[in-house]
Amino acid sequence: MTRFVEVRHEEWIGAPIGTVRAQFADLQHHIDADVHPKLRFEILSQSERQARYVQEVRLLGLKQRDVFEREIAPDGNHMVDTSVEGFNQGGSIGFRFAPGQEDGREGTRVDVTIRLPVPRGLGVLAPVLKAQVRRELLAAVAQDKHDLEVRGYPRQRVSAAQGVAA
Repeated sequence: MTRFVEVRHEEWIGAPIGTVRAQFADLQHHIDADVHPKLRFEILSQSERQARYVQEVRLLGLKQRDVFEREIAPDGNHMVDTSVEGFNQGGSIGFRFAPGQEDGREGTRVDVTIRLPVPRGLGVLAPVLKAQVRRELLAAVAQDKHDLEVRGYPRQRVSAAQGVAA
């Protein structure tokens, strides 16, 4: 039986729910804007409510490559990425979005849950893996928050050839 570590984090982001959902789901934007510098993404296929992509990351000093399949709920308020191939096969990253307020400001509550398998025979490392996953999750959510609140999503693209907003 496979053992898993699970890490959950909730974050308030000062942007409307539709904008936050769109940014989290926009793989191409994450690539183009280098939202997560420690992650490398490659889109294999994508449709309105599904995607298949490769993610590479280094955890505990090991380069991990996974193929994820994404499912977005019809209402857009829930999204799950499941590793179907690679180091973390069977693991998942779940996102839930809900409107929320903080200090009287409208925004979005984002709940992220990461569930990763512990490599066979390395159960003793589960607490270390969990701590590393928590650090990486907090960093990634902070990067998304910065992208949404500071840089702004969607960012206007400037045509280098024309020097005008596209």
